[in-house]
Amino acid sequence: MGIEEKYADYRSRYKGKNRIFASIIQKKMDFAFTVDVEDWYHGVELPFDSWERYERRLEKGLYPLLDLMAEYDAKGTFFILGWVAERYPEAVKRIAAGGHELGSHGMTHEKVYDLSPEAFRIEVRETKARVEDISGQAVSAHRSPYFSVTPRSLWALQILREEGYTLDCSISPVKTWRYGVSTSPDVPYYVPEADIVEFPLSTFAFLHKRPAVGGAYFRLLPYFFTRKGIRTRQVQNLPVMFYIHPWEYDPGHPRIPMERKARFTHYTRLSKTLANTRAMLKEFRFAGAGAVLQSYLKRQNLPHVPMERLARG
Repeated sequence: MGIEEKYADYRSRYKGKNRIFASIIQKKMDFAFTVDVEDWYHGVELPFDSWERYERRLEKGLYPLLDLMAEYDAKGTFFILGWVAERYPEAVKRIAAGGHELGSHGMTHEKVYDLSPEAFRIEVRETKARVEDISGQAVSAHRSPYFSVTPRSLWALQILREEGYTLDCSISPVKTWRYGVSTSPDVPYYVPEADIVEFPLSTFAFLHKRPAVGGAYFRLLPYFFTRKGIRTRQVQNLPVMFYIHPWEYDPGHPRIPMERKARFTHYTRLSKTLANTRAMLKEFRFAGAGAVLQSYLKRQNLPHVPMERLARG
């Protein structure tokens, strides 16, 4: 009897309560490791026309991350900002050469709900073309800056599909002062009106709240909580969407004045990101969002979530 059969027999006799046995099987699961490829000044809402004045440090965070992922044979989806692709074509090629999936992160890091539909279409069309031309890899996944597909910008999903995207990762079920759709599930789902699959951020329980797996939460909370959240989703046979930025691996990047909440989430505990990531990669297996979605579809039909439900969030 193989390990899968032994576990099935054990589960039938003990009703699946033993999580140690569950983790033996589910250790084989891949989770999605996603990176929003932008420099430190892209995430602090500085005017677009001022970007050229700031120190470029993308490689200082991106390359250590790529090296760490290669060390543990981890793959991911890297959502490339179009502005970055134009100025760092070798970085885009290096990501592709590492076997990672490439996606679009828009051109100018502008929030979707601050763009017109026409401007958004131009952003995602141009970014897709640039990244595909540099990498030679087809781009079918997208993540909007600041997870800014919200109830007031759901129109973006249909535009993405019309521009050749089949997977969007722009919705956060965690509602914050910047973004969030509280009525969104935290597992992949199909949006029929847009004919597109949404793979939202994953969440976990923490003090009666549900923070996301990754980003500022990965730094602000001790790693124990992220680990526990991923393990809980493992036992429930749920996928995980983890996200991070290269500048979170560069604690030495410049500090500039900004609004208090933004300063706290941007700069706090940056020195912990690399060590936390190493601990996570030692324990869990990661792949790109597209690959994880395909694996998930083999065992689970996607729920259909209509726009009307998302609009209530």
